[in-house]
Amino acid sequence: MDLLFEDAGYFDLTTYGLGIGEKKGVMSFASKAEIVLCGVDEVRGILNKLEIKHTFFKKNGDKVMAQEAILECKAEASKLHKAWKISQNIFEYMSGIATYTHKMVTLAKEVNPNISVSTTRKNFPGVKELMLKAIMCGGGAPHRIGLFDSILIFEQHLNFFSDKAELEKSFKKLKYAFIEKKVAVEVESPQQARYFASIGADILQCEKMNFTLLKECVALKKEFPYLLLSATGGIHEKNIAEFARCGVDFIVTSSPYHAKPLDIKVTIKEVL
Repeated sequence: MDLLFEDAGYFDLTTYGLGIGEKKGVMSFASKAEIVLCGVDEVRGILNKLEIKHTFFKKNGDKVMAQEAILECKAEASKLHKAWKISQNIFEYMSGIATYTHKMVTLAKEVNPNISVSTTRKNFPGVKELMLKAIMCGGGAPHRIGLFDSILIFEQHLNFFSDKAELEKSFKKLKYAFIEKKVAVEVESPQQARYFASIGADILQCEKMNFTLLKECVALKKEFPYLLLSATGGIHEKNIAEFARCGVDFIVTSSPYHAKPLDIKVTIKEVL
């Protein structure tokens, strides 16, 4: 994806029409509030493509305080205006996701320092790489990048089996076919959790369970000590601490993908 061309296109009608394209200018970026910064690599690529001299004061994953400088650029007005809005959008959207993720991770780790916060593959199509990078800048991890990197059995898979004997035969075949991969199963009750733990599931993904049911599933770890459990479904910054208190090993969420973009202030002025 050519991020620059998507916004700048073939020419900038306004800058060209005003006749200011050749004038020298300086462009600076600063945050309006405290954030976790993300988008540095993508913005740097745009500036390099336009041959804009620039200095970054922060890197991906850094905490940036309100009014603190992030970036300064010097070039002709024509180049600065091409880089301006697309760079601002990248910083605002990616930093929004990174900052929200960081808040969720902080809240969960205050309860359990060893817990992991992971995100689903319910990202907006076409920008997976940017969203996953923002998640990791905020201290989160990808739960599943796609169908190719992990094994997760859903009800939609189980519906193709007529009985338990057929299922268990296929389950065993799956485990040995991809012996280096952990096999995860989405479960909706403690009874279903116990069944899949008993036939060799490595991970139980507890879907939309209340805290009582979730704690019952976590209790299975006493019987199956190598079992990992996650909580998923409707988890966000306001309730993540309560889910973490249930004793799960990790949280699976999509909420950071819907984080509000943050305000990045951009100043452009002429240099005489």
